[in-house]
Amino acid sequence: MNEYTKTTALVAKGKTKEIWGTDNSNVVIMKNLSNITADNDPKKTREFETKAISATTTTCRVFELLEQAGIPTAYIKQLSETEIIAKSCNMIPLEVIARRYAVGSYLKRHPELKKEEGILPHRFHRLCFELFLKTTGGGLTIDGETLIAGLTPDEDDPFIGNPYDAQWMLLHPKTTDKTPLGYVDSRKVLPQHIEIKQIEELTRKTFLVLEGAWNNLGYRLIDFKLEFGMTNAGELVIADVIDNDSWRLRTPDWEELSKQVFREGHPLNEVENKYARVAQLVSLFHIPMQTIVCWRGSENDKLPEISNIAGLTIEQPVISAHKKPTFAMEELERLHTVYPEGGVIIALVGMSNGLGPILSARTDWPVISVCTTANEHPEDVWSNLRMPSDVPNLTVLSPKNALLSALDILGQKNPVIYAYRRLAIEALDK
Repeated sequence: MNEYTKTTALVAKGKTKEIWGTDNSNVVIMKNLSNITADNDPKKTREFETKAISATTTTCRVFELLEQAGIPTAYIKQLSETEIIAKSCNMIPLEVIARRYAVGSYLKRHPELKKEEGILPHRFHRLCFELFLKTTGGGLTIDGETLIAGLTPDEDDPFIGNPYDAQWMLLHPKTTDKTPLGYVDSRKVLPQHIEIKQIEELTRKTFLVLEGAWNNLGYRLIDFKLEFGMTNAGELVIADVIDNDSWRLRTPDWEELSKQVFREGHPLNEVENKYARVAQLVSLFHIPMQTIVCWRGSENDKLPEISNIAGLTIEQPVISAHKKPTFAMEELERLHTVYPEGGVIIALVGMSNGLGPILSARTDWPVISVCTTANEHPEDVWSNLRMPSDVPNLTVLSPKNALLSALDILGQKNPVIYAYRRLAIEALDK
């Protein structure tokens, strides 16, 4: 990207950030402020000196990870300690929420899931996806038309009870009251050609990538909120920021690290320290360079289909451990040299599997053997199963299942692989 010159045009100003124009109409500069807010109550707004720096660092590292994962965002690059260069967007007035655990306002709408103190919160196997209409001062006006008005401060950002319907029913965001606060035509909120399905898909992918990244560091992503925008080129992107105001985040022992500690009235210096800690942690986000080695004894052994995933390389050696054991060991050493962050070997072999057992005795990488002749010659499976001591060879009959197992293993370190597998697993609950 070219460098851009900041203009004196203040495009927009919110409670925690300013948007400035540049000499390129497709690009803006977003400046984070030192304010921290709570409960839409201006009287609760406070400041601490490092807030803008922590927010900028967190947002930049998060968006850089998402870009590497192939998720479209408005992010271009970090400009300074408190400024971000981003694509100019028309923001969609929705707060998009994904939840792994039932906490916060969700429990106010679903008190049946509330647990006693000391009991772990309810965990959603499939992410809970929710939409709220983003309102200001009790209303929303788009293109001069007032879509909703007269909401009280407690009713602001109402919950959309039926997001896939054409006419949205707006409900109280923090109570069990099912009395509609109003109705809004969804097509007057959503840009042309954009469907909720697209927003939900990107939200799920984003949450799962970040959940995988936090899992790798031993932390729990409880929930988060996103905002979406349309670039001048008509691309749907994740916009605004994703920082410590955007999620609930907890340590391995369930200590809260996010903005929730400010809402709960903790001392401001404690809040500041937690924001700085999170900014340091996201700088550790990482997509490792790993490999799945589809190792065959013969060109005739069929390879499983493997998706293109960030950080994952596919190696395809064809070396018989029976006929060329020296070459096989040299190839194994090469793989360890090239991929210090690890890999999984799938040994695709027919009769008399020597490849899988020999490799599994000589590497700490998982080795999964697939007997490619099992259907025609079931007796060939025995050479995959009867192992001597200290030979941890695993056997799977289906090449596809062997691949999925390999992805599950690598996904413990790679947040993009983790998201890929979780999406498929959670889709079973549709």
